[in-house]
Amino acid sequence: MELIVKPSRNSLLLRAVVNIIFGLLVLLFPGLTLLILAFAFAVNIMIVGLYMIFEPAFDSKNKHAILTVMLGLATVAVGVFLMSKPLVNIAILSLLIAAWALLYGLVDLFIGFKLADLQESGAWLFVAAGVLSLIFAIYLAFNPLDGSLAVVWVLGLYALITGIQFAYQAYRLKPKTKAKK
Repeated sequence: MELIVKPSRNSLLLRAVVNIIFGLLVLLFPGLTLLILAFAFAVNIMIVGLYMIFEPAFDSKNKHAILTVMLGLATVAVGVFLMSKPLVNIAILSLLIAAWALLYGLVDLFIGFKLADLQESGAWLFVAAGVLSLIFAIYLAFNPLDGSLAVVWVLGLYALITGIQFAYQAYRLKPKTKAKK
């Protein structure tokens, strides 16, 4: 059984078009992209809060119903606050990304040094990735707004480059010819 099959030309073209359009939109409107991301994050927090408020009504075994509802109300309030303060929201998102990059950087360093102790080839790649992640995390932590804009630029460039790559792959793939009867 073959698990990996060659993608169809149409699927590659669709992915190419979607990625190129997305990448161009992100690159042309980085500020708007950040605002949309901040809005989506705030809406997500409010939805989680609403779920917490109504969760005790659906879970009769919840022994902490009052605490759950209170925490839900506080979560909705945070969501509303973040909707009204998009720059604060973007800064918080940047700090979360910085924490994620810090964690992954430390893990990559640990793996790299462990592999180096075992004299495995490629250990330096983990060390390099870890160092880059730590540098990125520190930059983002101390420059959350500028850093988040850099993340948006990288996202846009990544989408654009992968879209071009998909288009190239679709171009190289020969269209299927219909079998003659």
